[in-house]
Amino acid sequence: MLLKKTIGTIIILLNIAGLGFLLYLAGLMLKEKFFPKKQIIAVQQTRVKKKNPKILNDNIIPDEDDLLKDMDLSDLDNLNLDDFE
Repeated sequence: MLLKKTIGTIIILLNIAGLGFLLYLAGLMLKEKFFPKKQIIAVQQTRVKKKNPKILNDNIIPDEDDLLKDMDLSDLDNLNLDDFE
């Protein structure tokens, strides 16, 4: 009987502590909602924008011939196209 009352008392105390914690969290949320932290307004200086360097070479995309020269096509000899059907 004593064990049953002790466990019941512990359960009731934990429930009260849980409700107290929920009320604490609700109080923090209401405090943030109605009393927001004051924001310090600082004077922002305008930054000096750096000029982008001009691209001297207009040929940004290499020609197709140059791409084919760099590729190794020797492994395509053994390719079996029947596998892709």
